Amino acid sequence: MKMVQGKVLPLSLIGVGLIILVLSFFFFPVDPGPEVVKPDGDGNAAVENDGETSTPLPPISDVGPPLVIDGPRMRFAGQVIDVSTGLAVPGATVAFRDLSGSRPLGHSRTRAGGEFAVDIPECNEALITVRGLGFATGRWHWSPQMLPDAEASTDAHPEDLFLAISPESVIWVSVMAPDLEMPDRPLIDIRMLQARTPRELGSAVKLSPQLLIDSNLRIGGLLAGRHLISLRSGSRVLARREVEIGEGEEREVIFNLGPAIQVYGEVLRNGIPVEGGTVQTWCRETQADSSIPVAHDGRFETILPGPGNWRFIWASGEGNGEGTTVEMELVEDSEIVIELKTGSLEGLVVGPQGNPLPEMQGSLFGPRPFSFTTDPSGRFTIDEIPFGRYRWVFLHQPEGVFAPRAQFDVSGATSEQFQFHGASRLLIQVSKAEDEYARPEAATAPAYRIDEAGLLSPLKRTENADEFWWPRQGGLGVVYQRGWTPYFFTTGPVDHPVPVDALLQPGGEVTVTLVGLDGEVLADHPFTIEPLSAPDLPSAWTHRETGPRGSCRVTLAPGEYEIRSHLDGGPATATIFIQPQQSTRLRLP
Repeated sequence: MKMVQGKVLPLSLIGVGLIILVLSFFFFPVDPGPEVVKPDGDGNAAVENDGETSTPLPPISDVGPPLVIDGPRMRFAGQVIDVSTGLAVPGATVAFRDLSGSRPLGHSRTRAGGEFAVDIPECNEALITVRGLGFATGRWHWSPQMLPDAEASTDAHPEDLFLAISPESVIWVSVMAPDLEMPDRPLIDIRMLQARTPRELGSAVKLSPQLLIDSNLRIGGLLAGRHLISLRSGSRVLARREVEIGEGEEREVIFNLGPAIQVYGEVLRNGIPVEGGTVQTWCRETQADSSIPVAHDGRFETILPGPGNWRFIWASGEGNGEGTTVEMELVEDSEIVIELKTGSLEGLVVGPQGNPLPEMQGSLFGPRPFSFTTDPSGRFTIDEIPFGRYRWVFLHQPEGVFAPRAQFDVSGATSEQFQFHGASRLLIQVSKAEDEYARPEAATAPAYRIDEAGLLSPLKRTENADEFWWPRQGGLGVVYQRGWTPYFFTTGPVDHPVPVDALLQPGGEVTVTLVGLDGEVLADHPFTIEPLSAPDLPSAWTHRETGPRGSCRVTLAPGEYEIRSHLDGGPATATIFIQPQQSTRLRLP
C-alpha cells in the first residue's frame, strides 16, 4: 500500500506538468524572432522571417519626410471687448479665413483680459469672425486699408485689432397653425436686412435655417437691427415678417396661420385655356408666396396658409415674358379664373411737324415689354399685346427734338401715336458746395423735365457735354442728384439757347410710408409735402404718392416740413426736420 502511494505521487506531478506545457503552447505562442528588412534586387524592401519572404514594401525612395508648408507669415494681435460695457470678453474665438470662407488660416481664443494673438500665412485680405458665448457673432473684412500697419512680420502690437462685439439679441418664434396641414416640419429662416451699427460690430453672419420641432423656437446670436423672418414648408413661404430688435433684447414673433384655403384655378387666354406655365402666389398681409405648376389644360390647385389679400401671377412656360396678374380677397375655399386678355396695337411715330419717322427703334414697357422698328411710313404693328398701360421709350432720337414722357392704355384693337416735340438748347452749368462757406466747384448732374403729375423725363444731351435738348413750349425742370438739394428752373416758350446756373448743396432725404387701419402698407397712395421753414417747392414736387411697395423717397433741402395725407382712418399729419446728408424714415399715422 505504501509502495503504490509512493508511485502515484510522481505520476501525478508528471501529469500536471504535461497539462501545463500543453496549455502554455496554446496561450503563449513562440515568438517567431525579429524581422529583417533587406533590399531585393530591384531596390525594393522585403521582409524575411525564418526564410520566408512577405509582400514587398514600397520603394525606399518613395518614403520621404512629412510635407511642411513654410512661408512668410503675419501676426495679428488685439483685444475683444463688450461694446455695451467696454469690458474684456474672455474665452471668445477669433478665427481667420480666406475671402471665400472655405479655407481656415488660423484662430485664437481670448485670454482673461480679452487679448489674443494669432499667426496666419501672409495674405492681402481675410475674413475675421469673432464668436463668444452669449454674444452676437461678428465678421470683419480685413484688408491693408483697414489695418495699414500690418506687414509680414511677427512684431505686431496688441492694439492692432480692437474688435467690439455686442450681447446677443434673441428672437423667440412661435407658430399657431391648428388647421394647417404641413407635410414637412416648417423651417425658420432669418436674414439681416439692416444692422444698427455695422461698422462697429462687423457684418452679420448668415444663419442656417432651423427646423421648428416644437411650436416655439429660440434663435440667438443675432446682431441688433432689422431682420426678415421667414416661415417655410418645403418650397413654400408660409409667412414673412420684419422685426426690429435692439442690443441684448429678446423679442417674440408669433405667426398665426390658418384656416387653410383650398384654391382651384384656371388660366385662360382670351377664353381659351393656356398650356402650362406657373402661377406665383403672394399675400399682401403675411408676405407668403409659393410657385404652382399649371397643367396643359390650364388648371392648377393649391392650399393657401390663410385668408388675406392674395395675388396670383401667371407666367408663360415659353419664357417670352407673357403673363398676367389677378388680385383678390380670399376668406374661404374658392375657384378663381386668371384670364389673359390680349389685343392689337398699331403705332405711329411722327416728328415735331407731323412727318412720319421711319427706321425708329423703340420699346414699350408695361405688363409685358415689346420692341419695335417703324416702317417707311413711320408705323409698326404688335399683335397679342396684353391689356394694360404702356410707356414709350426710344433709345436713339433724331437731333433737335425732345421726347416727352407719354403713356397709353391697350384694351382691344388700339391705335396710338407718339409725336416728338420741337426743341431748343438748354445750357446748364452745375456747381456744388459742401456748405455755405465753401467755394463752389464745377460738377455734373442729370437734368429732368417735370410734368404736371410730377413725373420726371430725363433730358438728352446735345453734342456738347453741358447742353441739353429742351422743349420749345418750355416747362418746369430740375437738376437733381441724390444727396443734393434739387435745383428747380422754369422757362416759357423759347427758340434760343437758355443758360441755367445750378448750385447744389448737401440735402437730406425722407422715406414716407403710409399705413392703413389694419396695419397694411398703402401702395400708390397720395400725400403732400409742405415747407414750414424751408425753401419753397413747386407743386409738382410737393404732390407725391407711394410706390407699389407703399413707400416714397424724396430728397429735400435742409429745413422743417409738414407731411399730410388722408388715410382710411382720416387725415394724418407729421412734422419732420431734414438735416444735410441724413436719411429720415416716416410712417403715417
